[in-house]
Amino acid sequence: MLIILVIILNLIIQSTILPYFSIMGVVPNTSLVLLVLISLAKGKVYGSVSGLIIGMLQDIMFSVTLGINSLIYFLIGYFIGFIEDTFARDNIINPIIFTASSTMFYNIVYSIFLYFLSIKITFTEVISATFSVEIVYNCLISVIVYKLFRRFILEPKIRFSKR
Repeated sequence: MLIILVIILNLIIQSTILPYFSIMGVVPNTSLVLLVLISLAKGKVYGSVSGLIIGMLQDIMFSVTLGINSLIYFLIGYFIGFIEDTFARDNIINPIIFTASSTMFYNIVYSIFLYFLSIKITFTEVISATFSVEIVYNCLISVIVYKLFRRFILEPKIRFSKR
């Protein structure tokens, strides 16, 4: 339940506040960062379902065609969640690496879908979208969100009581 509230809050922040913090016309994809962190923390089931929910909400709110973001986010959530047991959860480098690779994967696959939907897109646009400021921006955001995510969602709450 908490994850769904975080997803909805993220979409509200991403659509209202973050466009004012664009760098060179690039806005960070905090939904992708959140999906990477959920997948690393909770595994492939939570990652794929969260990816499907995030993608569907983004398709409904921002996209002309339904299903593209849902499929891409589903695949990202599943594959990162699939390999979550092989990496240490406490390492700060993992969210950075997975955020960078997920951003590249998202931009490449999204561009391929646009090409097959007969939307005019050139190879230079694909490369500039893939290796743009968005990767660096998403990685910086992932470090900040990872620290918050660990503190408020993943850290166990220990309570001592009198018996």
